[in-house]
Formats: sequence, structure tokens, C-alpha cells
Amino acid sequence: MSRPGSPEMATTQGLSEEGPPSPSASLARFFCLLPAAYFLAVAGYALLNFSSYGADFPRFMRYIAAPGAIAAALIGASLFLSPRKSSNIGLAATAILLGLLVVEVFLNARIVMAMIGLATTVGNAPDADDEIARGRSSIPPMYTSKRLTNVLDVDRLDQALLGGIPNEEVLLCSQQGAPLYYNADRFGFNNDDNVHDAALEVMIVGDSFVEGYCQPRPDTFAGRMRNRRPQTASIGMRGGGPLFELALVGRYGQQFKPDWVVMGFFEGNDWENLAREASTPWLAEALEPGADFGPVKPSTETVERSKEVIDRWWKEDISPTLVLKQSSFVRNIFALNQVWGIMGLDYPRISRDQPVFEKTLERTKALTESWGGKFVLVYIPQAARYRGLLDKSFLYDDLRGMVLDAAAKHEVEVVDLTTVFSQSDDPGRLYAADGHFSPSGSEAAAHALEAKLVSLESD
Repeated sequence: MSRPGSPEMATTQGLSEEGPPSPSASLARFFCLLPAAYFLAVAGYALLNFSSYGADFPRFMRYIAAPGAIAAALIGASLFLSPRKSSNIGLAATAILLGLLVVEVFLNARIVMAMIGLATTVGNAPDADDEIARGRSSIPPMYTSKRLTNVLDVDRLDQALLGGIPNEEVLLCSQQGAPLYYNADRFGFNNDDNVHDAALEVMIVGDSFVEGYCQPRPDTFAGRMRNRRPQTASIGMRGGGPLFELALVGRYGQQFKPDWVVMGFFEGNDWENLAREASTPWLAEALEPGADFGPVKPSTETVERSKEVIDRWWKEDISPTLVLKQSSFVRNIFALNQVWGIMGLDYPRISRDQPVFEKTLERTKALTESWGGKFVLVYIPQAARYRGLLDKSFLYDDLRGMVLDAAAKHEVEVVDLTTVFSQSDDPGRLYAADGHFSPSGSEAAAHALEAKLVSLESD
């Protein structure tokens, strides 16, 4: 035991006063530059896609200025602070970033595992009579009739398969391994076939929100409308955009001649879908005067060719690898998509003006009025608008404004569900976990649409 004042005690006290050894400058620089590189990559991506992520003040601050400033601060710390201070800052920043990435992996894994559960459910089955083999005569859940038409190399609208395969069982989705099916009507849509035994009053066209993704038929938007107006039909197919929906109106509306044509516009992806559709020759044809929209029932040859492609998709393409590819798993993790969403910092892309949307509305309204019907547009906000700690709904209003302005210009009646949903104490409950309507959301949408139709009928 060392005595007070002894050389041994002095030496120990000296070491204690000096503290632990300082980290090397290179190690301190590494810990600072690692998270700095991440934030520089975020800012760099936004700069490369400036029109989508930097062309207005909120997105410039979120995607360029803020990550750039964080990166600059970390680089400055590595250059101008002592190795001890810079390493502490760098370690803290790295730990926070890695923690966020771990949370993001967990959140994305839950989504992807649910999707892989679907792929497992719809994968190859040894016995065609097995439960998991049902629905294999129809388009798989992760595919669309629009994609099928493109695979068939169709270049004319009248030859396109706009609906599903008529009178076949369709696997709509799977939740935790439990599949949900519907029997397609005589035209390939999600309706009881007997709705076509009498004249239609309401025809709702749209994408998966109208098809009723992952909902029993009575709980869908069209199903809730059917409680109010029994002669209501859903003419909706997943993956559709405004131009595709115009084609649906041209083909089926002119045959059914409903009193009301209702088009759903989904804030989440319809604008992007429209941009792709406008460059698809057979869909762009729908805007032409005198366009031939084709027969309401596909030819035997079209069905046979379609089933060959569908069979190949089921046998070869449905796999966990496909799910990972379509889910953008790696990209979403790097972007911290779910984490920023929880915080309310997942800002949407800037929507660019598309004059073709006005033409689409004008053409749809003219077609509807050609048989004496009336046209109504339903604006469907996306669930992300209401998600997160911080209010970011104003960032979605640029697109909403463009859509509503186009409708007003051509005197198209609108049911704006953004206004309806914002009156709810908890707008999030109006959506299911997959971002489509919950039963409560379907009911709220149907209630708002019915109120609009009653108001227009009384004018």
C-alpha cells in the first residue's frame, strides 16, 4: 500500500489528472465524417433532383439546407476541434444515425414481411385445389391489368385489357397469411354480378381505392355506396391513373350509361401515374376525338393470351426477391422513410404541372354528358398527410390546388375528402395499415359522396 506523499502515489495522481489517452486525429475524423457523408448524400440526391426536392422553400430547407448544415458542422468539428471533442461529437452523431437506421430496418421489415407473406401465400402450390392455389386464373396482387396490356405488346386502346379476367376468382391481398378473395363480375371487376342485371345509377372508376384493396366487398367505398344506392358498380383496378380511368369511362360508361360517373383521384400516386400513362400510346389514344375504346368484354383470344402471361407470373415471378425489389427496401432504409414519417418530416415530392390532367377531366366530363350523365371527381388524400408529430399537410396542398383548379376550370363537381377527413378527431383511423381506406374511411367517403349527389339532384 502506498503511503501519502510517496512517489507511487504521485505517479498515480499524475496519470489520473491527465485522463484517458486522447483518440488519434484520424479516428476522430472518421467518426465525424461517417455521419457527415450520409447527410451530404441526402443533400446531394436532393440537388440532383432539385425540381422534386429543392425548388420550394420548405423542401429546400428539409432536403438540402438542413442536411448540408449538419454535414458542414461535422466536417468543421473534425477539422477545427481537438481530437477528444471531435471524437465525442462524431461518436454521438454516429450512434444516433445508427440507432435511427436500426429503427428504420425494424419498421420496414414489418412491412416487407407482410408482403412476403403475400408472396408465400400466392406462390407455387403442388395441388391446384389447395387454398393457396385459389385465384391463380386472375392477375396476381402485385400486378395490374395495365402492366398486362403492356406485356401483351398491345398498341391500340380497343385491344387493351382494362379490367380483370371476367368471372374468375381474384386474390385481392393477404394479411398475415390469411388470403382475401373476390369473385369478379362478368366484366372483371369487384362487384356482385347481379348489379349488371339492371341499369346502373352510379359507376365509380379509380385505382385500388375503388377496387377495394384488402377489404371485404361490403366494407369498400363502392360497397358502402351500395348501401345507399344499390345500383352502384365499382369499375376500379389497382395501378390506375386518371388517363386509365378515362379509358374505363370511355369503354364501360358508354355501355352502361349510368346517371353518375364518379372518378377517384388519389393524392398518393395518381399524378405520377398520369405522367407515365400520357407517354403510353394506347392510353394517350383515349384523349383523341372519336377514339375507339373497345368492347366491354375482352375477346377469347385476349383472355387466352392474358392467362398465358398470368400463369407465367404465378409460376416464375412471385417470390420474396420480387417483394424486396418492389418495396424499395434498401432505398427506404437509407432514406429513413418510416422514421421521418413518424416525426412528420417525410415531405412529398414537388408536383409539376401536367396540362394533360385538364384534358383528361374535360374529356371524361364530355363523354359522361354524351349519354346524359353527370360527372363528379372525388379527391382522396393520402394517409401520409396525417402522419407524424409535425403538421405537414400544407405540403400536399400544391397538388390538391392544381387538381381542384383544373376541376373548377371545367366546371367539374368535386368531393374533397381532405376537408371531410380533416374534421375527424383522428384522421388516421380512416386508413388501414396499408394506407387504403379502413371501413370507417370507406363509410366517410361514401357519406360525403352521397351528400354531394343529393345536393346536385336537388339543384
